[in-house]
Amino acid sequence: MIKKIKIEDLQIGMFVHDFQAGWQDATIFIDQMTVNDLKVIEILRSWGIREVLIDTSRGRDIADSAAAGKVRPAAEKKASPPASRKKSGPSPVPFETEVKQAEKIKHEAIAVVNDITKRAREGKPPDVSLAFDVATKMMSSVRRNRDALVLLTRMRHKDEYTLYHSMSVSSLILTFCDFLEISETRALDMAVGALLHDIGKAMIPDAILNKPAKLTPAEFEVMKMHAEYSVDLLRKAKSLPLDCFDIALHHHERYDGSGYPHGLDQGRIGVGALMTAICDVFDAITSNRCYKEGMGVVSALKLIYTSSGSHFHKQLAYEFIECMGVYPVGSCVRLSDGKIGIVSGRSGDMEKPIVKIVHDNQRKEKFTPFTLDLSPTDITITGYEPFMTMGLTPTAALSIICR
Repeated sequence: MIKKIKIEDLQIGMFVHDFQAGWQDATIFIDQMTVNDLKVIEILRSWGIREVLIDTSRGRDIADSAAAGKVRPAAEKKASPPASRKKSGPSPVPFETEVKQAEKIKHEAIAVVNDITKRAREGKPPDVSLAFDVATKMMSSVRRNRDALVLLTRMRHKDEYTLYHSMSVSSLILTFCDFLEISETRALDMAVGALLHDIGKAMIPDAILNKPAKLTPAEFEVMKMHAEYSVDLLRKAKSLPLDCFDIALHHHERYDGSGYPHGLDQGRIGVGALMTAICDVFDAITSNRCYKEGMGVVSALKLIYTSSGSHFHKQLAYEFIECMGVYPVGSCVRLSDGKIGIVSGRSGDMEKPIVKIVHDNQRKEKFTPFTLDLSPTDITITGYEPFMTMGLTPTAALSIICR
C-alpha cells in the first residue's frame, strides 16, 4: 500500500516509493530505496523534502513497531554536528616522517582529480572506485599525522588552484572528521564528496573559470551553475553515497540562507555540506590565485570566526578553528627568546607546538633552520609574526618546514 507521510515520520526500515519535493525532477538523484540510516533522513530534509510516499508492502508501516517512537525523535532532529571529543595533541607519526608518504599520496590524488576532470569534460561520471581508493589513502595519512597532507596540498603555484582545490578540501574534511571522531565510513563519504564537489566546473567556460579579475554579476550567475552541473554528472555514477550529492549541491549554501543554489538555511543544510562549506572557503582564501595573494592561516581563521552564525554553522566554525590549533601549523610566530619560527607540528600542549626556527632577532645571524619542541622548555610564544619580517611568502615558509 502506498502512503504519503511527512518527512518527520520517516523511519529506518521504511521503503520510499517516491520523493515529494517541488524541485525533485532536477535535484533528486536517488532511486526508490529502503531507509537504513538516520543520516539519509537528515540529507533528505536538507534537500527540502517535506513529504514522501512509502510502500508498506516493501517496508515498515508508520505504526509497524513499538520501536518507532524511539526512532522518530532522532530523525526529527535538525542537522547538527557531532560533539567534539578529540583534543589537539601530538601526532602518532612525526611530521618529517609522514610528509614523505603524504607527498606520494598527493601526487596520486592529483592524478585522480585530473581523471575526474577529464571524464567530466567528456560528459562522463567519475570513477567512484578510484575516488574511494585515494580517499582511503588520504585518510590513513591524516590519521598518522593531521598536518602533513594538508600542508602539502597548500604548496602550489597560482595557476594550479583549480587542480589542487578539490584535493585540498578533501584533506581538510578528513582532518576535520578525525578531530570530531566521525566514523570512518562517513568520513570517507564526505572526503569523496569533497573530491567531487566542484566537478561541475568542468562545464564552466574557461574565460569565466580562470578570469584574473572579479566576475561580473552575469558571469557569477554562470559560475553558480557549477553546483547543479556537478550533480548532473554525479547522478550518472554508480554507488555514490548521498553525502556526495549533498556536498556537491549544497556546499555554497550559507547558514543565514544567503547561499545558492536553493537558499537553504540553518537546519535545512546537511552536516557534510556545512563542514565542506567551511573547508572550501578556508582553502579558497588561503590560496594564491592568478589575481590575488592568499591570506595567512591566522587571518583566514579569524574570518571563519567572524562569519560564524551567518555564513557558517557557529559550533562547526569554532570546532574547525580548534581543529586547526591555537597556533596553526604553517603560521609564523615570535618566541620569548627573540627567535622567529614557523609552526611545524603539534605537541601535547596546544600553546607550545613544535616550531621550525628560521630567524634570530637578537643575534641577527643566518643559520640552518632547526626544529624545536617548545613543550619541555620555558620558551613561550609571544605572538604572531608577519612572514615579510624574514622576507618570506607563506608558500616559501611551507617549503621550509616540508624539507
